[in-house]
Amino acid sequence: MSLGVVRAAAMALGIVAFLSRFVVARWVEPVTDRIEPSGLGLLVQLLALVVAVGMPLVVFTRVVAPLRLRPATFQVDTAARRFVVGAFPRFQGILTIMTLWGAAGFVVVERGPERVGLGFNEWPSQTYHLVLFAVVVGCALAMPFVQRAGLVLDPTGISVRGARGDTTIDWDELAPGGPPRPAPVSPHITLYRRGWHPWSGRPPRTEELPVGQLNVQPDFLASVIREYVAHPSFRAGIGTATELARLHADLPTRPADLPTRPDGRSGASDTPPGRLN
Repeated sequence: MSLGVVRAAAMALGIVAFLSRFVVARWVEPVTDRIEPSGLGLLVQLLALVVAVGMPLVVFTRVVAPLRLRPATFQVDTAARRFVVGAFPRFQGILTIMTLWGAAGFVVVERGPERVGLGFNEWPSQTYHLVLFAVVVGCALAMPFVQRAGLVLDPTGISVRGARGDTTIDWDELAPGGPPRPAPVSPHITLYRRGWHPWSGRPPRTEELPVGQLNVQPDFLASVIREYVAHPSFRAGIGTATELARLHADLPTRPADLPTRPDGRSGASDTPPGRLN
């Protein structure tokens, strides 16, 4: 599924959550207000509000943007000779849905003897609440397009852009044999630095590569890093369509095909690879 579809679905489901909260305020609240005891009516009303935001969130996270749908590939930046991975807007989409659901709370349902209308709280002024409402809705609709993370592979190393700033790691700083196979939806890939030995008695020098918000399968990315650490001669081809095709042909992309841990077990590793030097 394309990132454009994911972003559009986030906004559409956010609008569904927004309208669902209106349904609760317009039709559910008058019914729950008449339920006795009042505590039971309040519980039903809260349950309706949870369903109003919960259903769009479930559809988005389970159907539209599950982590398993991220691709096992890179974008090719031929001009700069690099492979690029952008952000997977799943987290931003969740924020969009929840923020639009919350924005509906700015609108007040005014019940009169003859009709039901919509408006804004008059304290301190309706204009104040209208402007605040517009700002919140605008921010919510812009969230799916915010690029909070990114990764670049080039012939010199790995560059990561994240919330804490940019991090660059040279290929020659990484120890052969790693990184170990991550879990299918792991938020991190553990990189091991050179210079650590199992008999040293010191903890391994590691670098946690954040991949939870990247638009790439962690197992594919880990396989690619292992390939370039073990075979420096292939690094010169990074950033070309030919090299990307070679990676797709030579590297396993299914979890069952990935190499096991150095101790012979499969699955995510919590120990460093056995061929560090």
